[in-house]
Amino acid sequence: MRFNSKTIKIGLISGAIHGLIFALGMAGFDYADKQPFHLNQFLFYFITFGIIMGLTAVYTNTKKKNNVSRF
Repeated sequence: MRFNSKTIKIGLISGAIHGLIFALGMAGFDYADKQPFHLNQFLFYFITFGIIMGLTAVYTNTKKKNNVSRF
C-alpha cells in the first residue's frame, strides 16, 4: 500500500473534523447532564477518535485508488 501526500492530507483533515465533532458531541452530552467540562476528557476524545477516523480515511482512500487503477 503506497501513501502519497494527498491521502495523508485527507486523513489529517478527516481525522480532525471527525474528532472535533465527536468531542463536541460528548461535551454536549456532559453539558446536558449538568456535568462540568473537562478539558482532558475533551482532548482525549478529540485525539483518539480523530486518529482512528484519520487512519480509516487513509486506508479506505488508498484502497479505492488501488481498486480503480486495476480496471
